[in-house]
Amino acid sequence: MDNVVFVPWVGDYYFKEGYNNKKILLLGESHYCDNHDYCGDPKRKCDFVINLIKHYLNYKNGNVQFEHWTRTFTRFTNIFFNKNCNIELINNFWNSIVFYNYVQKSTEGPRIPPTPQMFKNSEEAFFEVLMNYCPDIVIVWGERLWYSLPDKGFYGKDYILDEKGGKFYYYNNKTKDIPLYCIYHPSTSHFNYKCSKYLSEVMRLI
Repeated sequence: MDNVVFVPWVGDYYFKEGYNNKKILLLGESHYCDNHDYCGDPKRKCDFVINLIKHYLNYKNGNVQFEHWTRTFTRFTNIFFNKNCNIELINNFWNSIVFYNYVQKSTEGPRIPPTPQMFKNSEEAFFEVLMNYCPDIVIVWGERLWYSLPDKGFYGKDYILDEKGGKFYYYNNKTKDIPLYCIYHPSTSHFNYKCSKYLSEVMRLI
């Protein structure tokens, strides 16, 4: 993947069976790190995202201390399953999926959003990820990211019964049409247990 800077987290079971025989790609937006002035060069691969998920799982397994950002990942997992997940389920799920941050350069500081150009510059890397991991579904974290994705796909006929009456958006990775579904960002109060039934319906339809 020539254009990818932040190497995705890929669970040990992803290519074997995924989760319930479905390959899920969770698409985060961006992140900040202290080396933001030096990142962005695809020749210098970065394990930030991999280390992020490793740290989260280490926390859930009692090996490191709690940090506030870990709530986002716990919140997503609990709402995805519509229950307070135990350690076994958390480990199994996160070792069955791919997690990738779309923007391929660190933002300039915490809570500073990416610029439109940063989104634009990340398009080719995203399509490389779709080619390489060939997911059955991409779950997009947040509307800002959703509306900043490349305008190179198409809306399909599979309607999703959510409060907005939305439907899948598809990208073709030269192998198949891959559906994308947007959720509220898991760090926000808008993403709550009311969303569980819509996620369950999404997973049933793919």
